[in-house]
Amino acid sequence: MTIAFDNMLIPVDFSHNTGLAINKAAGLAGSDRTVLHLLHVIGRGPLNLLVAKNQLDRLGQQTREAYPHLTIKTHVLRGRSVQQMIIELAKMIRPDLIIIGKHNDRPKWTRIVPRLGISSRHIGPGVLAQKTNCPILTVKPGAEDARVRIIVIPIRDFLPERKLEWAIMLARKFRAKVHLLAIQQEELGAGMPQVFLTAYHRLRENLHIPIDFSTSTGPDTARATLNYAEMVMADMILVNPAAESRIRNFLGSGHLSDLLDSKSRIQVLDLEPYS
Repeated sequence: MTIAFDNMLIPVDFSHNTGLAINKAAGLAGSDRTVLHLLHVIGRGPLNLLVAKNQLDRLGQQTREAYPHLTIKTHVLRGRSVQQMIIELAKMIRPDLIIIGKHNDRPKWTRIVPRLGISSRHIGPGVLAQKTNCPILTVKPGAEDARVRIIVIPIRDFLPERKLEWAIMLARKFRAKVHLLAIQQEELGAGMPQVFLTAYHRLRENLHIPIDFSTSTGPDTARATLNYAEMVMADMILVNPAAESRIRNFLGSGHLSDLLDSKSRIQVLDLEPYS
């Protein structure tokens, strides 16, 4: 299976997050036919429709000048939920990838205070992946120019066909190395689970490169995956939304990318499993 990045969607908040996501999209562009959709959502903030359109048009023109190989389309939608507007547009344009730039620009203790306006903090990558069935790539500033060299894939109790397909495609595109992480609720026995062995052989058959692997036990898949990714200096983690990307904290729950420092090279790709 060949996966192309010919149709991508970026939520725009006119902050550093926007430039970060656009630069990442330009690096992933599959061809000179690539269409980049820029979406800005008007909520209760001060921007009215005309001002928002003018500002987004300027951004679109700047992006065309910086990346002439991209076709830029702009969208301004009005809605109370940024996330819902992204979902609605994604269902219309069916993007190959949605890219979300994240920047921890405030101390952690202040993040409990609501912030007016539209920003990436209003977006849940895992929820988006589940609702749109579209891969969601979340990046921090440290990953803006990072080359994908090492990809980590957690494997639990089923064969993640979609994650394996994307891993093969990405490994070929970037000549990256793949690490499999077997995550079990209980201590492993003498041998690896069959589903893990199947995934390992699938990758070996398609990539013809050594595949590294390791094991981890415990209920917190997201943190175990992140700990391993940091240990092997990975550049990308492929996860299933919620089950593998949700983290628990005293405020409820968040996304795996919330644990990453702004300087982190690690990109998180949420992939809803095939049904």
